[in-house]
Amino acid sequence: MTEEKEEEKKFYTAKYDRVFKTIFCNEDDPTLLKELLERILKQKIESIEFLRSELPVVSTDDKSKTVDLLAKVDGKYLHIELNCSYKDYLHTRNFIYFTNIYSRKTVRGKKYDFKTKFIHIDFTYGLSKKIEDVTHYYVMSNNGKKYIHNFEIIEYNMDKITDYWYNLDMEKVKEYKHLIMLDLEKDDLDKISNGDDFVEAYEDKVTDLNNQETFRSFMSYEEDQELIQNTEKAMAYEDGISQGIGQEKLEIAKNMLKEKLDIATISRMTGLDADTLEKLSK
Repeated sequence: MTEEKEEEKKFYTAKYDRVFKTIFCNEDDPTLLKELLERILKQKIESIEFLRSELPVVSTDDKSKTVDLLAKVDGKYLHIELNCSYKDYLHTRNFIYFTNIYSRKTVRGKKYDFKTKFIHIDFTYGLSKKIEDVTHYYVMSNNGKKYIHNFEIIEYNMDKITDYWYNLDMEKVKEYKHLIMLDLEKDDLDKISNGDDFVEAYEDKVTDLNNQETFRSFMSYEEDQELIQNTEKAMAYEDGISQGIGQEKLEIAKNMLKEKLDIATISRMTGLDADTLEKLSK
């Protein structure tokens, strides 16, 4: 491979859930995940127990649901979702996943478990830069009284946090280095590590993955499938818009016919042909 082609190779960061899970969801060596969670939760972590990430299917209408990371961390249930782009349905989908976990794990024999903490963490790219770096959500009343005490959702605005690196806001970089690194390429990882063993260990892992042809082939396929799905969604959306516009024209034409406007005028104003308008008038 020529040097020019080598430079054109895409560097897959942990913004992609496949990369994130390969690096951080290693049951044989959870060291990196432990360090990441300690920096996020700002507390020492003694134990991590990985749990089954595929949620149970309880109905024939249900589809298989696989979460990015589900673990029991020092007795707390922790659910992490990596969202490489923001969609309107995102919070609803993740909330359904999280409450599914909460409802299954809260009942203990013949009583409810009020003490065990349940934490859902979203690493979300594509949020508005006007939203805070991190948002904490709870189930509570309008005056701040919690309805459920052991349930918390934390969402990180990953684009805004990553921009602190490019904007040279070094105070924020120091605070969020463990999150910023997730979407940096090799050169920037070299710079941001600055003797940080955790960042350097992550850099070694993600660089090694990018050098594995089998992994790159998989990622290229996954990326291609995502492009196909996004294209199909866009086409369906545009088709829906087109149908909506067509239906709106028909409704306008019907109202014009009720007002006794002549067909030639209605055709000129709506773009509908005379045959269609004749059928509408019957």
